[in-house]
This record gives sequence, structure tokens and C-alpha cells, in this order.
Amino acid sequence: MRGYRTVKAMTPAMKFKLPKSLVNALHASFLTKTDAKRPAIELADGAWLLLANLGPVVVTDEGVAFIGHWHEIQHAVWEANSQMLIIRWVDPAREPWHCVTVEDDVRRFMSQLEEFVEYTYISTASRQTADGTWIRASIRRSSNGNLFSTLTAGGDLNNEGEKLAFELEKNLRESVGLEG
Repeated sequence: MRGYRTVKAMTPAMKFKLPKSLVNALHASFLTKTDAKRPAIELADGAWLLLANLGPVVVTDEGVAFIGHWHEIQHAVWEANSQMLIIRWVDPAREPWHCVTVEDDVRRFMSQLEEFVEYTYISTASRQTADGTWIRASIRRSSNGNLFSTLTAGGDLNNEGEKLAFELEKNLRESVGLEG
């Protein structure tokens, strides 16, 4: 009988893990032991972006820097040409957060990041105004379990558009038991 030997190759699942040398930084921070096993990606400056339970964090030899809660993120995009990851916030006044990744194929990592963001969405409704501007109302869950609503528009709204937006948000809030 011929024996076979399994060679352990770097699988995509292993590729996006925090190095053991940085795991100690987690134990000295607000993060949990399980966060060390969550997806992470190396950044061009030598830091790592970790998809922690509370939200994305930057991990270095010096420590951990919290970026924001999952429910604060509107969406994230990765630009392949520049290898830049950009996180845009629900609060339009908050500047987008960005970094450059070492990896040039981050599809799996981005899929996991988007999954954590999407998990905070409970319900969403969209409408188009008479002048063609899209309005989106969403009900989201914060890290402490509370529900809240967000309202975004893909452009400027006139009085009719604002009225439609507020009506859309009110109806969506009432549909999940929140006060209108």
C-alpha cells in the first residue's frame, strides 16, 4: 500500500489571518481572544487591518487603533489599480478612512468585510424622486443592539424630495416598531 503525504499549502483562509507576532498586542487591548482568529490583511505600512467583533481595527507592534463600529460604515470599496481600501461612513461629515493593502487580490477579505457591514442592516427601502434622485432609508442595528435609521440621497433634494425622503424613513421606522 502506497502512502500519501499531505502538504499544507497556504489556503485563502490562512492568507487573511493576523500574524502570531501581533496577537499579543490584542491581549493588551479592548479586543477579545476570538478577535485574533478573525480575518485580517496586511497593509503597506506594515500594520494589519483586523475585522474585529466591534468593527475594523488597525493592529501594529505598538498596539491597536479602533477605526469604527460596523454600524457606522456605509460601505467599503477596494480600488485594484492603487490597492487602496476606502471605508465610507454613514455620517457624511466624517472623512473616509483609507489604507493601501499589500495583497493584490482581496476579494475574499472584502467579501467578509461587507458581510460584517451588511449584518447591521435590518431593513432598507428606496424611492426615486420626480427629478430622478434616489433616496434610501435603512434600519440598522448598533453594536449594543439598538435599532436606528439612516437616510441617504444620491443628490440634492427639493422640497418634494425631502418630503418623500422623510415619509420613506417614517414608514420604514414604523414597520420595525420604531417611533416615526
